[in-house]
Amino acid sequence: MRKILFIYVLMLSACFLTACSDDDDSTPRLSFGRPIYILRDVTPLAVELVASVAPTEAISVPIDISGTAILDEDYTIEKDAFTLQPGQTIDTIWITPKDNVTSQREIRLALREVAGYQLWNNRVAMIPVETKDVFSCSFEETKYDLKNEVIVKMGLLLNGQMYYTSTNEVRVPFDIDPASTAVLGEHYEIVGEAQELVMVGRYKSTADVTLRFLKHEEGKDKVIFRLHEGGLFERGNFSATTITVSGPTTFKALVGKWAYNGEFPSESFIRRMAGYVDPNDCDNLPLDNRLTDIIEFVAGADNTLNIDQVQGDLTKYLRNCKAEFGEEGPWRLYEETGMPTRDVITLYLEKANVNYSATNISERRVFVGIRLLDKSQTLELRIVDYEPTDFLTRSYYDQMHPGWGEPDEFPMKDLYPLVFRFKKVE
Repeated sequence: MRKILFIYVLMLSACFLTACSDDDDSTPRLSFGRPIYILRDVTPLAVELVASVAPTEAISVPIDISGTAILDEDYTIEKDAFTLQPGQTIDTIWITPKDNVTSQREIRLALREVAGYQLWNNRVAMIPVETKDVFSCSFEETKYDLKNEVIVKMGLLLNGQMYYTSTNEVRVPFDIDPASTAVLGEHYEIVGEAQELVMVGRYKSTADVTLRFLKHEEGKDKVIFRLHEGGLFERGNFSATTITVSGPTTFKALVGKWAYNGEFPSESFIRRMAGYVDPNDCDNLPLDNRLTDIIEFVAGADNTLNIDQVQGDLTKYLRNCKAEFGEEGPWRLYEETGMPTRDVITLYLEKANVNYSATNISERRVFVGIRLLDKSQTLELRIVDYEPTDFLTRSYYDQMHPGWGEPDEFPMKDLYPLVFRFKKVE
């Protein structure tokens, strides 16, 4: 593109050079600062009017705007006339690139005659428009679940590479598909109201929009967003995404019996993290969890957790106790591919043995994370508030003694979550 633009400028220059002529007339003259400018892809351009003699009173010098570039599509211009103030010999008009993605377009500016001045050699300015690169846009996920709030994210590629902002703001428009059943303003709202995903901030790599829950109504719980293609944006792998307006989870959804299904999905991640600290730190991980282990949530005046039917290693941590439903909000799940952010319920347990040990007992109030998966047929228990004495002891020490700053309030939450899954018992 730059080579073509350079050749184009050379051709224009040749035309202007042959057209120029010397003029010895002493009449005050007006001229553009130069016959050829270039409007770069993202940088505003200053076009100058130059007078050989400053006026004694303010004068307006109108310009004609034409060319193959389209005003308000390829560029904007701040005004259509220069104004020379008394004693001033130069004025400037700014031209700003917009969605200039079509090649070989140019702007033509021509000075109009004004009383008392003669138009000189550069009475016309030609401005080739450099084109912007087009973003390839893809939603990061094809499905989202709106409980309280959810951030819908879109990745942008530029020339096949992931795009990161420096200081520029990028706004990606989207449409709400007519097939959506949830109603904007009734079942959900878009924070900020604009139908745009916004990328702003240093080194940001996604454009985001936040949705907020308003009301759940059966049969009116689907929102479909589609990329609004055109201009700077073209479709990538996922040009649409579906958001289910499910609303906040309640304790009632947990009530019942849940049997361990054999899944310990964070094990390999924990072993990898601990391996950087001490290869033997995982020797006594709590792996004795049995398919006959059943936890039960019971609703009542006090909601409770019952573990009478658990015989495996979970008895080293869990206790029969009151269970208090907390907030449901986004947690980053470091153990999953891509480290996605998901809504997790914070459940406060009246007591648990934070040492996670049969011989070392230190009971206190704790919180665990809960997720309901597979249309509420699978319960994921995330044990993150613990102080191990039988395993991960070196890793826990390192988390409590970081090389700089203070330790996290819950040092095992992100890199060493003990995640177990249970299936609903009908």
